[in-house]
Amino acid sequence: MPAMRRIRVCIAIAAVAWGSGCGDDSGGDDDGMSSAAGSGSTTAVPTSTSASSDPTAASATDTGPVDPTTGTTETTAAMDSTRPGATDGSDSTGAPLGDPVFVAVGYGGMRVRSIDDGQTWSDYVQIANGGGDDQDLLRGVAWGNGTFVAVGWKIFTSPDGMSWTEQDNPTGQWFAAVDWGNDVFVAVGGGGYCGRSADGLTWETCTDATDDGGFTHVRSLLFHDGLFWTADQSGVLRSSPDGDVWTVEDASFGSPSAWVVDGQVVPVDDQIPADFDTARLTGMGGGIQRADPGSDVFSDVFTVPNDNNVFHTYRFSFAVGYP
Repeated sequence: MPAMRRIRVCIAIAAVAWGSGCGDDSGGDDDGMSSAAGSGSTTAVPTSTSASSDPTAASATDTGPVDPTTGTTETTAAMDSTRPGATDGSDSTGAPLGDPVFVAVGYGGMRVRSIDDGQTWSDYVQIANGGGDDQDLLRGVAWGNGTFVAVGWKIFTSPDGMSWTEQDNPTGQWFAAVDWGNDVFVAVGGGGYCGRSADGLTWETCTDATDDGGFTHVRSLLFHDGLFWTADQSGVLRSSPDGDVWTVEDASFGSPSAWVVDGQVVPVDDQIPADFDTARLTGMGGGIQRADPGSDVFSDVFTVPNDNNVFHTYRFSFAVGYP
């Protein structure tokens, strides 16, 4: 049986206690930006912009394709070697089956996909206009077991990046990132809370990614070399094979932002591009930018409508799968 977390109860003064220990990190931690609008210029280095957020905009109902002109919606029901879900669904040689589908997630619960290596984007859905650091924000997305999983306060799943279904989040906290490995999805985030799922549809709590070391936000999660790796707000690096037991790998890692470089888990800049075999992707300036592999020249390829944007930890807010 998984090691279950201790029960912690946070009493909210309002329906959502923004900035409190129970809430998101918009009151004390710095996420770099709350939302972004406008078109980004061609550049090699992603930068963050900010706009006002609306913490009252949370909605339990997902919405479908958006008309960028009116904002109205209708309801709809190196692959990076550190994201093993990217190769899920492969033949006996390990070669992926099907055509790659890229997905981006972010503010206002936005989700959008590309079926041509990030050159054009379509099938945009969202929860609300003008999203900020609120309960609609989706911070991370991963592919595994034939399913895209997008996480924040909410959890959404999709077989193809086009139609999405909301799933229950058993932790009552937001997730910063999600990944697939060892036949399980693991997600971590606010206060170190941990959730996991074998299929992305049914979730259970797992041991705090701070190993009950206090209410410390965890900003990074990736699967590498048979282990899930996390880095928390205090700069502690931990690992676990399945979310049951977390081992401190480096207490002086020094950063909440981790990634794999040359086969090693190392501190990185928070807003490095998401690198895939066929594209490099960022989400600055209110839209998505793309560069060819190995290139530092990014071009605008999609403007996110309705004052939303891709979440700024691009290595977690983009994923590729093979439906």
